[in-house]
Amino acid sequence: MASSTRRRRSSYNLAPPWLRTRRVIALIATAAVLLAGIFAVRTVVGLAHLTRQNPFGVIGDLIGGKNSSTINQASTNLHRINFAVYGYGGLGHDGAYLTDSIMIISVQPKLNGPPAVAEISIPRDWYVPIQLANGQTGSSRINQAYADGMSGQGPVPATDPTAGGAVANPTLEHLLGIHIDHWVGVDFSAFRAAVDAVGGVDVVAPNSFTDYAYPAGECSPGPNENCQLTTVDFNAGAQHLNGTRALQFARSRHSNDNGEGSDFARSRRQQLVVAALKQKVVSLGGLGSLPDLLNSLGDNVVTDLHVNDLEALYSLLKDVDTKSVLHVSFDDTNFLYECGYPANCGAAYMYAHDRTYAEIAHYVQNVFVDSAVLGRHAAVTIEDGSGRALNASARWAQLFKYMSLTTTDGGVVRRSATTQVIDESAGKDAATAAWFAKFFGVSVTKPPSPTATGGASATTAAPTAGAGVVVILGQDEENTFLNTPGVGA
Repeated sequence: MASSTRRRRSSYNLAPPWLRTRRVIALIATAAVLLAGIFAVRTVVGLAHLTRQNPFGVIGDLIGGKNSSTINQASTNLHRINFAVYGYGGLGHDGAYLTDSIMIISVQPKLNGPPAVAEISIPRDWYVPIQLANGQTGSSRINQAYADGMSGQGPVPATDPTAGGAVANPTLEHLLGIHIDHWVGVDFSAFRAAVDAVGGVDVVAPNSFTDYAYPAGECSPGPNENCQLTTVDFNAGAQHLNGTRALQFARSRHSNDNGEGSDFARSRRQQLVVAALKQKVVSLGGLGSLPDLLNSLGDNVVTDLHVNDLEALYSLLKDVDTKSVLHVSFDDTNFLYECGYPANCGAAYMYAHDRTYAEIAHYVQNVFVDSAVLGRHAAVTIEDGSGRALNASARWAQLFKYMSLTTTDGGVVRRSATTQVIDESAGKDAATAAWFAKFFGVSVTKPPSPTATGGASATTAAPTAGAGVVVILGQDEENTFLNTPGVGA
């Protein structure tokens, strides 16, 4: 006879009878779906706000995917894509739309592997012609172009948030000889919010510096007016920056330490922060913060990019090694010069040596060097045969280093009427010599015979024969660079 005693449930089985394994899995799955749904909704709303599309348009772009983007089409056809990024104070700031930070991010897709990327920093004090509405041209610092658009002087009404880009883009195109395919305007609030939304960024400061004249607030009329100055300082080396510190690091321009008060140093620091932010955004943790990042940007970002463009851009750039990005800065060591304020001019301006801008445009158009040439790592010596002794060899040696070419300054040599590219590698570096010859519009020549150099002094000697490639900058190149045709010819 079976026992009538009921079997007691183990006192160790604490879960209620309705909470079985399958139900636990179902509950977890449901919670995950809900969380994913919340994430998706917040992401769609954030994307709609950022790109000024309605949410249904965003969903349509997400369904259509990157294939409908012109960025994806350009990438497929290996066409270069140029983006302009404008950084400004924003409403409530003194000079709200003066773009104190201007950067061109140029992308050259490749058949195999990630694209080549160049970041070209443009100094705010460059005095240039500004392309206004109806074919009219004004003249001012380049940081005024975006502001002119926002004040209604361009082809787009001032009420349109894209009015700034409608003036700034053609101005850059005229100067640099490239087409601006897309653009982004970012104010200080968006910059801080973006860095904070991803948990801060990690940068390696190249130098220690102290800025005793950093603005404590914004010196604009109103209840929040603050014209006081404060002190910010940074130590050389690795450090983690929140949004406020990242903005100080990128914006500081009044230090006297280690050259960090120059436009070049400021541009370099901005490039470091941009690279660090990109690295954080594409990381797993950064993507998890995507809704917070998008919604934190809010009305503080203006762009002509749509969601399908953002997806295509992410796919294009996600595998780019930050270390491979070219960093180019235009300043008074290369294409520009300072006017000599206050002795020679009434304000701090920078001017291009070549007022036709042809030299700058030629450089920008050729900033990406053939992979086959870069892979050779050929030694190239740049020598100054212009007869002007204005550091032409040092200038061009640095400009080519920006392109990742292995160049050194060979100093002053005997005057040469024309630029020469000499292959002294017995053909080993023929591809490199051919690239330089094409860049300067000349033919590759053979090394001079020993008898051709006899008796020359140390400052006028012809190049010393040896391995590698030698470029002798002639009077023609220097005159073109300085826009002085016929001088010294």
